[in-house]
Amino acid sequence: MDMNVAEAVELTESQVEPIAMRYRDQTQGFPKGWYCVAESRDVVEGALKAVSYLDQQLIVYRDANGAARVADAYCPHLGAHLASHDGCITGGEVVCPFHKWRFDGATGKCNSIPYTNIVPPQAKLTMHPTMESFGMVLMWYHPEGKPPEFQPYDFEEYASAEQPWVFYTEYNRISRAPFRDIMENLFDTAHIQQLHHSTGLPEIAKLTRTDYGMRATYAAPENPEEFPLNFMEFNFSALSIIHHVALGDGFGFQQIGTLTPIDNESFQLRARMYIRDTGSAEINEAIGGAFASRVLSEISQDAKVLNFKKHLKQPIICAGDGPIMKFRSYAKEILEEV
Repeated sequence: MDMNVAEAVELTESQVEPIAMRYRDQTQGFPKGWYCVAESRDVVEGALKAVSYLDQQLIVYRDANGAARVADAYCPHLGAHLASHDGCITGGEVVCPFHKWRFDGATGKCNSIPYTNIVPPQAKLTMHPTMESFGMVLMWYHPEGKPPEFQPYDFEEYASAEQPWVFYTEYNRISRAPFRDIMENLFDTAHIQQLHHSTGLPEIAKLTRTDYGMRATYAAPENPEEFPLNFMEFNFSALSIIHHVALGDGFGFQQIGTLTPIDNESFQLRARMYIRDTGSAEINEAIGGAFASRVLSEISQDAKVLNFKKHLKQPIICAGDGPIMKFRSYAKEILEEV
């Protein structure tokens, strides 16, 4: 590329700023689902981890039995942030930094107050349903506070003792895209050809509704360009978790992507990538690693468009665009739109 052209492109991109989400997507609030609020490795015993997601301040920690828990970060007494100053968890109890009220780490119930023997029965932390899966701490969210309605996709479906999965790399970014459009992008098969310069047009052969959400199975490409794929599918847990598996001659790739809103303007997008162990680090890198690198490149390319786009309620769809409207029907159910 000519240097002057390259400089012009860089200048143009630097001048583009995403406008406020209320002008780009009229969807209100956040959809129900299981959201990743921490990596298991980052939640250690004896420590409170403060996080900010879903327009809330939260604390993530381990109770006396080592189970991960998520609670609102504010003390129900006078609103102190439980992870501020010397707030801590000790002996399985969350201790408020302000008046040293002590709350059971598992139930959230106030166990004791240092200056009185009378504990108000309603004194309790706001606890959120929590589970751990595949190295992630997942929190259930429902806009009306309803209990979990389903479990997320079982990431162990493609586990193999003969060829275990090994961690390869991860992608972690703050996205400014309209929230649901990240998943919708996977149903826009035409962009694979036009944005990512694939010579073929991928085909989604089958869409299946499941207890956890939806499964999209792709047809094997007739003339593979780079990777001889025998099988590829995506599993969607509501609108918050994407599981991607691709199997081919001599390699396997698996990706777990999580989308967790920070507020109405942005969300955290994290993708954890695994490759099937061939027994050789060199072969893993040459085959599985090459596929993972291709996926990482495509994620980065997508971000350059998605972070600035607008969610159109009535897009003009043409032949070859992929089953975008079928995804929208699914998303409408998750969002409980009428």
